[in-house]
Amino acid sequence: MKIKILHFVQDGKCHKITILALYVAVNFLFPLNMLAQDNGQGLSDIQVVDQADPEMQKLKDEIRSYQAKLTDLDKQKADYENTIKVKRQQINNLSNQLDILGDNVSKLQLDIQSATLEIQKTDLEIANLGLEINHQQKMVDDQKVKMSDILRTVDAYDRKKSYLEVLVLKGDLGSFFKEANELQALEANLNNQLKVNQELKNQLEEKKQNLEGRRKQLDDLKNKLAENNERLAGEQVAKDQLLSATKGQEASFQKLLAQVKAEQGQINSDIQNLEVQARKKLAGGGLSTDSAFIWPTSSRKINAYFHDPDYPYRYIFEHPAIDVGGTPQGTPIRAARSGYVAKVKYDGTKGYAYILLVHSGGLSTVYGHISKPYIKEDDYVVQGEVIALSGGMPGSVGSGNLTTGPHLHFEVRLNGIPVDPLQYLP
Repeated sequence: MKIKILHFVQDGKCHKITILALYVAVNFLFPLNMLAQDNGQGLSDIQVVDQADPEMQKLKDEIRSYQAKLTDLDKQKADYENTIKVKRQQINNLSNQLDILGDNVSKLQLDIQSATLEIQKTDLEIANLGLEINHQQKMVDDQKVKMSDILRTVDAYDRKKSYLEVLVLKGDLGSFFKEANELQALEANLNNQLKVNQELKNQLEEKKQNLEGRRKQLDDLKNKLAENNERLAGEQVAKDQLLSATKGQEASFQKLLAQVKAEQGQINSDIQNLEVQARKKLAGGGLSTDSAFIWPTSSRKINAYFHDPDYPYRYIFEHPAIDVGGTPQGTPIRAARSGYVAKVKYDGTKGYAYILLVHSGGLSTVYGHISKPYIKEDDYVVQGEVIALSGGMPGSVGSGNLTTGPHLHFEVRLNGIPVDPLQYLP
């Protein structure tokens, strides 16, 4: 390798420096110096030291306390679930069914306590995230100030002469290295602060997204709490009804059991036969096709799910529908899909009242516990049309023998067989 020599004159003396020396200085000495000059601030500084903030530490302690309570409640709920599972496998008798209903009530009370604690815990976590976001924003602002200071210093250096001019004017290699190293360190520091600030911003955005997620979770928990409260009320009604109907007598219970099973079997058979007859009548067409189902009520609360293992009357039959809560007596019910009115079973008594709509594609829907119909058989209804008012209040018109309070019993059937409505609802 050829080594070129630069000559310059200062104070009447001749000085020289090799290109090799400059190469070594720029490529080896500058990086080492840059590391030595680093102010020690790196990505580790962006971690929020919550121990230094008493308020944040207090919130975290409270969150841990709530989590411990929730863990304890989960164990208690598991015990009730195991007890209920064993009792369901035993022979149907009055004492056993009252025990199951009582255990369901106790389990739901624990569910309500859990949901309440989860809401309080989530509130604390949201407050803690808010503090973390404030800390993070302050760190971002501090980094911007540091970067501004560095940029001003770099700008001042940029207005100085070139490296070679500095070497010529200073007259010695040591001064040259000192000037060059200081500028290189400033540039490195600026680059480091840029990385730090970008990481801070990324963490800030992540925390803000987490905050929105926790708020959504909070809304879901509040809905769950409302659903559990309605289910609890329903379980208590079911237990009271059973005691009232049987007067605590086993013989009365067995008689009621046989009667209700027969009624349910008849209702299911009637619906299947009515649908077959309706489809024969409509064989030539006449059914419009909607792109999708809509909810039959404005409420989305579910008090009992399809084949719900916790359904209070499961010892009689599998629940073939969803029970939509949040529907006070007299809530408007809308057609979930356009269709043909195959049956309006309503006589103004306390007997079970329902509407059967037949749709295209082998589907049909059933709306149970109605308190007042607005349509008649052989009508055609369009999706979203109000077809009835809801009911379900025990002892009210259209409620039937088995009801746990105001709600809409909503079935979806495919070729006459009940299927999970939630697979069709948006």
